[in-house]
Amino acid sequence: MSKLVRRLIVLYVDRDNDVGERLGVPTPIIGRNNVLKVATEYILRYPDDSDANAMFGAIQLYDTLISTFGSENVEIAVITGTSSEDVTADMKILSEVDKVLQVFDADGFVVVSDGPSDEVVVPLIQSRRPVVSVRRIVVKQTRGFEEFAVLARYYIGKLFSEPRYRRYALGVPGALLLIYGAFYSVWPYIPAMIRTMIVASITILLGVVFILYGFNLHENMLRFLRMYEATFFISALSIFFVIIYSLSTYYMLHQTIPLWGALNVFDLVGLVVGAILTVNAIEVYTKFRIRPFGRVAADVLLTVFLLLVASDLAGYMFGKVSTYTLLFNLMIYTVIGLITLIALGILRNRYGKIKGGGKSGSKGLGVR
Repeated sequence: MSKLVRRLIVLYVDRDNDVGERLGVPTPIIGRNNVLKVATEYILRYPDDSDANAMFGAIQLYDTLISTFGSENVEIAVITGTSSEDVTADMKILSEVDKVLQVFDADGFVVVSDGPSDEVVVPLIQSRRPVVSVRRIVVKQTRGFEEFAVLARYYIGKLFSEPRYRRYALGVPGALLLIYGAFYSVWPYIPAMIRTMIVASITILLGVVFILYGFNLHENMLRFLRMYEATFFISALSIFFVIIYSLSTYYMLHQTIPLWGALNVFDLVGLVVGAILTVNAIEVYTKFRIRPFGRVAADVLLTVFLLLVASDLAGYMFGKVSTYTLLFNLMIYTVIGLITLIALGILRNRYGKIKGGGKSGSKGLGVR
């Protein structure tokens, strides 16, 4: 330890303010006797909470440092934030650090916590005095099968009873099951080419997302989207590939791209339109922070129409597609369209409201 650090404060940090709110005691708590009194009262009320063990750990560390530095050079204190654990919590912690320093001016802190959520405020504390050490108090337990069963039952019950966890435990799996059931019911009737495109698109999309996040490339991609016109780039690239494919098919295979059947003109146009509208929606959100729900819905409706209905409609006009096939594809497209529009309405009602009382200066911040 540096020779410049002669006076220390053992500082226990409770960022979510369990101690202050549960006991109703004002903070900061300064002095060994005061901290011991609060810790004893807290552990008697909440014996299974780690905050009490961490406070006793801070007291033990304080007693150890006294033997080295002397009682006149070491102090102990408990500071708390707020239950919201946001900026207000950090501001309250800084205020309480200043109050502790007014009572006992130290050269550095030894921070004690019961987990990483409290340790995120260490850089804030360092703005007042150096943090010479961080001590995390971990409660050690020997858990048998019965204890594991009790804990599992407790957390599973909490998972399904609290609304903020229930949306992930039930809502997300329910939505996935609904999508799976809808696709499974119509999957055998979807043309083989469309099924191949759906599977390939999902696989490519997941592969791109995993690669971007796995190799930490998403920041570069977001920076590219903010700096350049990605929609124009994708449009030019897509049109270039369509031209190359058309010319190679005509001159090398001596064939033209059909209006119906496998990989027809409408399929190519649908893939190009889908790529352009998808990139445009991502670019709008990245640059302007506008949730482009309408663009995404238009992307789904237009792309699915071109891939699923347009070619059969052209084939029906030329007598190449039966009425049953056309009506069936129209029915599937109608179902997809209704689901898309219902989802669009729900998302706009939940996230599309403009805050600020409708002032003229906020008109440009609406959801597209």
